[in-house]
Amino acid sequence: MSGNEFHNEMGSSPQGVWRPANRNGRRHSDGGMKTSTCQQLADIIGGVVIASTPACVVQRLRNINATILGRRTESPLALPFALSFENNVRGNTLNLGETVLLQKEANALMSALQRRGLIVTAFHNHWLFEKPRLMYMHWENVGDPFEFARNSFEAAKEVGFF
Repeated sequence: MSGNEFHNEMGSSPQGVWRPANRNGRRHSDGGMKTSTCQQLADIIGGVVIASTPACVVQRLRNINATILGRRTESPLALPFALSFENNVRGNTLNLGETVLLQKEANALMSALQRRGLIVTAFHNHWLFEKPRLMYMHWENVGDPFEFARNSFEAAKEVGFF
């Protein structure tokens, strides 16, 4: 799917928001698609659609045996590999990524993302009293959402996340 098809599916509203699929998976527009663009992006990472309006957010969870305050967590807030895609009127998609990672994985992931032309913007913690220490990395670009999803997922696979 080209960037123009992505933009066309986004609709022509001034806000450039996503038009969600109806219950049978078809687009509400007259030239609908059987699978929404957001679902196609989720499929690239083997994840699920978290939101489709006002931005497409897709996610899958990392398999990290973690605790917060001594309690096991499998929360999407604690263990995400998440991507966000937000189009504008001109068809330039703002692509954002965030993942949980262990400290020992930081350099490898940062390098893998940068080799793919992605801009790493943050590396920090979210929680206190967690084991192991959970860190979070953010990255971004403006461009083709499918390329961003593929590059993000390939970087994660390269460093052994999935």
